[in-house]
Amino acid sequence: MKSIPLQTLKPNSFLTGTAYLDETFILLTPETPVTEELVRALQAWGYKEIFSQEAVTAKSVVEAASSENASPTVQDTLEDAQAKEETQKFYSFLLEFTHKLFDTFLKRSMIPIEPLNEQVKLIIAVLKKSRRFILRLADLDRNGFSYIISHSVNVAILSVAIGDTMKLPSHKLIELGMAGLLHELGMFKLPDTFQNANRPLTDAEKRALSAHPLLGYRTLRELGFPPNVTLAVLEHHEKEDGTGYPQGLTGDKIAMSAKILAVASAYDAQIANRPYRIARNGHASLLELLKENKKAYDEQIVRRLVFTLSLYPIGSHVELKNGSIALVNDANPADPRHPDVKLLTDESHNPLAEFPIVRLVEKQDLDIQRVLNSDEITKLRADKIIPA
Repeated sequence: MKSIPLQTLKPNSFLTGTAYLDETFILLTPETPVTEELVRALQAWGYKEIFSQEAVTAKSVVEAASSENASPTVQDTLEDAQAKEETQKFYSFLLEFTHKLFDTFLKRSMIPIEPLNEQVKLIIAVLKKSRRFILRLADLDRNGFSYIISHSVNVAILSVAIGDTMKLPSHKLIELGMAGLLHELGMFKLPDTFQNANRPLTDAEKRALSAHPLLGYRTLRELGFPPNVTLAVLEHHEKEDGTGYPQGLTGDKIAMSAKILAVASAYDAQIANRPYRIARNGHASLLELLKENKKAYDEQIVRRLVFTLSLYPIGSHVELKNGSIALVNDANPADPRHPDVKLLTDESHNPLAEFPIVRLVEKQDLDIQRVLNSDEITKLRADKIIPA
């Protein structure tokens, strides 16, 4: 039998299965509500748990879920866990590949194009298969790799994801992914200070840093990379209002691929921890991009990123209007303000035995109230209220 912690029993709710006090004594049937008197009595008798042949959940929460997804099975949970593990393995492999790519460049001044091409094809395949997990960039383990390596990988993933929503053909997606992985190549032509700085750069250092897109462009052109790749690398720091570098281009004069890299790069830079500042959560980062989009970034590309991740990015922990804690499970391309979420607790923050999926676009009375910060998430995990 499965154990049901007494603390998860909520008065005035119904359970979805029969509950037992021991192996034979039936305590509650699905038609019988949990009462405050019963909970107090069980506490007085010293019981800390009851039992069921199946996992049970309070109907007051489950009924908020869409009928077709109201009760994910154990198999669903195991498949999610397996997909998450496989995605992390691929992400770690991609980090290692990129590290070796740059190491080869530093030692031999070469970048083999065909292996890079094949790697981007894998990114595209993983996005199609495990989109919900590969886009949880803030949750993926990048320990052991420098910021420039993980940033290059993340920009490649995000750029391809944005390009996919734009229905770009396969060869354009591959070029976009290659440009994402290589967009910081020019940094390796600068002193190590720029890569490993644990502080904000001085004005003089910023001026020197502004040469890295041009250095990367020249290097890739000499190595025979396609013009679409080299141009994206050259222009990825240009801005819509002409305040970018190295050429001060404006609006339509900037290549579309470079605009995509710019948005992906800006988003990833904000969600990453740096020695001189704490990472923002995905929601705050998107709001910042939306605020800046008309001045710095192409509005349509920013919108594509929002539609790709939802306004509350996949993997975010949120509190709903009824008090429940949920995990953003998937974006809703038709309405980025109302993603699909996986319920983790009931209204009183009691952990659920199952994690029903709620399509918020259909249940806007359970709209998202706020995004939890990292300290709140850490405490909830430590208290075993939400899964790690």
